[in-house]
Amino acid sequence: MSLKDKPVTPQLGPSGQKPTYQRLDSLEQLPSKGRVEHTGYVQSVSYSAPNVAPRLTAVVVDRLGTVSARRGTVPHVRLAFMGQKTVPGIKPGVKVEYSGMVAPVDQIPTIFNPRYVIVPEARR
Repeated sequence: MSLKDKPVTPQLGPSGQKPTYQRLDSLEQLPSKGRVEHTGYVQSVSYSAPNVAPRLTAVVVDRLGTVSARRGTVPHVRLAFMGQKTVPGIKPGVKVEYSGMVAPVDQIPTIFNPRYVIVPEARR
């Protein structure tokens, strides 16, 4: 049997398999590494300095609290959007559903370039 008889099809990974994400009910369940999906609130947004590569960073928590709640005492995850000066819809107080690979960076759980969806809030 030669290669002419059987065509070769390129595959980059296992065919038909989608990566599995661990669905979190609370950020207290956040693993140190792995794929996760979660819904939370953007607590704060920060931007990179003008003289470095663009990066927008958002801190996400389970629920918005008072101003006195310190970030170190509340479970949180950092979403880092590399190469972005702004990200549509990402601002403090917005409810966001996101997924991605968690990695500890400076002892803070971080997801680089996550997939996200802004969750609409019911009007009062």
